[in-house]
Amino acid sequence: MRTIYLQFREIAGKFKRRPVVHWALSGKSEKKRHWRTLNYLSFLNRVDRLSEGLRQLGVKPGDRVALMCENGPDWLASDLALNRLGAVSVPIHTTSNKPLIEYILKDSGSGFLIASNTCIKKNFEAIKEAAEKLKVIVVSREEGWREELGKEFAYFDDLLKDEAQGEIAREELASIIYTSGTTGEPKGVMLTNENLLSNIEAALEKIKIFSSDVFLSILPVSHVLERMAGNYVPVLTGASIAYAPSIKELAGSLAESKPTVIIGVPKIFENSYEKIVSEIEKKNKFIKKFFYRSLKRDQPNWVKIIADKLMYSKIRKKFGGRLRFSISGGAAINERIIKFFGRIGIKIIEGYGLTETSPIIAMNTVNDIRVGTVGRPASGVEVKIAPDKEILVKGKNVMKGYWNKKELTDEVLSAEGWFRTGDLGFLDRDNFLTIIGRKKEILVTSNGKNISPEKVEAIINLSPIISQSLVIGHKKPYLACLVVADKKQLCEKYGEGCDVKAVMEKEIDHINHQLMSHERIRKIEMIEKPFTIEEEELTPTLKVRRSIIEHKYHRLIERIYS
Repeated sequence: MRTIYLQFREIAGKFKRRPVVHWALSGKSEKKRHWRTLNYLSFLNRVDRLSEGLRQLGVKPGDRVALMCENGPDWLASDLALNRLGAVSVPIHTTSNKPLIEYILKDSGSGFLIASNTCIKKNFEAIKEAAEKLKVIVVSREEGWREELGKEFAYFDDLLKDEAQGEIAREELASIIYTSGTTGEPKGVMLTNENLLSNIEAALEKIKIFSSDVFLSILPVSHVLERMAGNYVPVLTGASIAYAPSIKELAGSLAESKPTVIIGVPKIFENSYEKIVSEIEKKNKFIKKFFYRSLKRDQPNWVKIIADKLMYSKIRKKFGGRLRFSISGGAAINERIIKFFGRIGIKIIEGYGLTETSPIIAMNTVNDIRVGTVGRPASGVEVKIAPDKEILVKGKNVMKGYWNKKELTDEVLSAEGWFRTGDLGFLDRDNFLTIIGRKKEILVTSNGKNISPEKVEAIINLSPIISQSLVIGHKKPYLACLVVADKKQLCEKYGEGCDVKAVMEKEIDHINHQLMSHERIRKIEMIEKPFTIEEEELTPTLKVRRSIIEHKYHRLIERIYS
């Protein structure tokens, strides 16, 4: 049986001296930061030595081992070392709160935890509660945790033994990934080695990856999209990964690592778009007019050549200057964003998938981007549309099931292997898939109109003075919106003493012209605090959790419709 570790070992043998991971060591400022690199041979050696240390610690095939640390080579080395042992990795997002950490550790039955010191310090109480069930906690460096938790500890570097003695396991189950989910209790998705490897191969049939490619790792690697597309794909093709220190340091990481591939979510591209437009708006009238004119499709070549030399090339340079393409997943991206970046020479490829499908179901390709769709189904993945428009999926990429939840597994996975995605969509004549929205999140107004709030929010959030929004109106006569202002942009454009609510109402009136009549926003209410992951209002990939936000602001919503 194939495993991820064995595939990596084979690739490492072919690309011994090529770099596989780059990571930044932060100084007091970005100027003082420097990057370290390991080649394939050195990294394979590190993985093998770590697997031996974990084996001597007591990790056996089938054991669940939780991973809670920031993106970086130690996360990847731990993941591959566990796969070598036949153990099951259980990623935990570093932004998870106390109840979620406790739930995952308990539900998965993890006997071991590999965590960074930062994560232990931040989540000390949650780990303390769960420590009784853990055999050993592995930490990145020695601190005073032993006395405070009264638990056996191992230190990461001490686990790097001289030589791997144990046999290479070939277990079926590779990982249990808990869906952060926008609704309901987290579910442990069981993904096998075959699930993940078949999906990697399907992705590589869609998009060619070269050993010279550098992937910039921005999204949490605990999320299935970054783990599969941003980590496994490069290390199983001879390419390399550059780990950004944090998303806050994205601009510096782009300039320094000069990536050729970026895996992102819509919010990252939306933020970049807003910054670019904001900079253009500060230019004189002639430059602004010329820039926006150059973006129109019917412009003569000389306009585009001049625009490229004077403006587009400078924007591409901010992305490192070598970007071949970027992939957007996790949520729907506004078509305007894709078109805008496409015209300045930055390709954004939209795809679609779920944790339960390892994750890719469909995606566009570098040379065949149909804006507004998520592309054709991946090789080996069957897609059909149910009578109620729900997307059904079948293939080797579909999960084994939900951990400890057989009844729930039977609800979404038919005996014939069809997985109910919970998303609504349709296939066109050319087999391109279009997503309508999440089945449970479609708003149905009292006059019977079905509306995807995500689609409307994507348009609203493009406003430079709006940071976030939540569209509401299920079973109501009209749509309304909770709005979070971008205070910096608002002050720059209208001054500190402006009437924020009045400005926002005017902005929404302008946006309404871009919407169909039944999608238009009739009323708004301002939210002072941004939606955050820490407050459980956003998932780790920055999707809004509607039920939580609506519950939190239920009085405000009642006031809108009173």
